[in-house]
Amino acid sequence: MMQINRMTTMRNLLLVTLACAAVLIGSAAADEEEISMTVDEVVELIEPFGDGCTPKPTRENIVEMVLNKEDAKHESKCFRQCMLEQFELMPEGQMQFNEDKTVEMINMMFPDREDEGRRIIKTCNEKMAGQTDKCEAAHGISMCMLREMRSAGFKIPEIKE
Repeated sequence: MMQINRMTTMRNLLLVTLACAAVLIGSAAADEEEISMTVDEVVELIEPFGDGCTPKPTRENIVEMVLNKEDAKHESKCFRQCMLEQFELMPEGQMQFNEDKTVEMINMMFPDREDEGRRIIKTCNEKMAGQTDKCEAAHGISMCMLREMRSAGFKIPEIKE
């Protein structure tokens, strides 16, 4: 049971980072029973990732990112970018997601949706082409991916406030 919880926590963390692009929280345990998390639980889980970020995110910034606020503060967008960089989904100095690494992560969560995932990443990277602010690029691509994935029927539960 402890191994399932550890795997579920890691999977949730990966989803958060992706969404991931837009904080895609939601996972299934071995028996495919849906597990949901509260905002506070997710914030507690990802708060340590802010220690190495500049600017260092406040709790408010983390909550905005977790709730996928479209109109998030710039600091919240920068925290998302910092997490994406830490997971090598948006490499340092880049204004787009690394397509192969992002597809690999999507495949961990949705193994039968690789082609759709790749299409979504390409579409969202292209939509933000020309953006010169890395925080805005990370946030814009993440929000685009979240909308596109939901529209394509990916099962992405909402976070409970």
